[in-house]
Amino acid sequence: MDKRLIGQVIDGYVVGPLIAVGGMGRIYQALSQRDQRTAAIKVLTPEYALDESFRTRFWREAELMSTLGHPHIIPIYHYGEWSGYLYMIMKLIQGPSLERVLQHQPLTPLSAWTIVRPITEALGFGHRLQVLHRDLKTANILLDTGNGERPHVYLSDFGLGKRPGFDRTLTANGISVGTPEYMAPEVAMGQPADQRADLYSMGVMIYEMLLGQIPFQGSTAQMTALAHVDQPVPRPRLLRPDFPRQLEALLLRALEKQPDARFQTADELRLSYFEAVEGLSAAARRACYWIRRSR
Repeated sequence: MDKRLIGQVIDGYVVGPLIAVGGMGRIYQALSQRDQRTAAIKVLTPEYALDESFRTRFWREAELMSTLGHPHIIPIYHYGEWSGYLYMIMKLIQGPSLERVLQHQPLTPLSAWTIVRPITEALGFGHRLQVLHRDLKTANILLDTGNGERPHVYLSDFGLGKRPGFDRTLTANGISVGTPEYMAPEVAMGQPADQRADLYSMGVMIYEMLLGQIPFQGSTAQMTALAHVDQPVPRPRLLRPDFPRQLEALLLRALEKQPDARFQTADELRLSYFEAVEGLSAAARRACYWIRRSR
């Protein structure tokens, strides 16, 4: 653990304890000297900051998130560079990721709606501003339980985010980006992608929330990515015969191989999910259809 930052003052915030470690840096709790507001400071350590590709990714995430003012996207307060550390100061989320929740808590079609609605709203907002997320997955969905009421859902981590037509140097054709388990076929093939690739990833997440497992899991990351390209989606009703037909149809459309056959906007996906759940009986809305109860 890098203890050099603890106790330092960065942009008016006193750096506190380490709360998370990521692939490129660390996240610390912090306290504002001005109003005693708690926050999180995400730092890219100096050894990574010397690499231009890591610097570019970090600055891109900070710039994108600072422009995306939405109730379900984590707000960025400040960002900059301090003594060789690149940093972002953001809202402190007091709660787990969706990935962690799904490790021990099965969801129903109704409880999954509490995730689908805010995340598709956040995605749609970004898409209307020409911002793609490109790494949508359960680990990047955070549930803030700090207010003691119903958790507030946030979309995080735009480190791979891109603005088509603006960020022309970020990723060359033929190079795939993202997480294989949630990767759209066109992304896995290194082809140009638009907002419908994010919606495919959202479809994978809904599949996981409703069935307790992802549709494809290969022996390697490459095999997993290629399965999205050439393997049929495991039909939910073959896995669970009692799975609602309306939701099966939604998932199969969301996970179509060809982008033109999928939902075209986040709003369309959200409305279709709402209508599918609304059409279920009260018991079916609250039923659990997980294939397995734990990971």
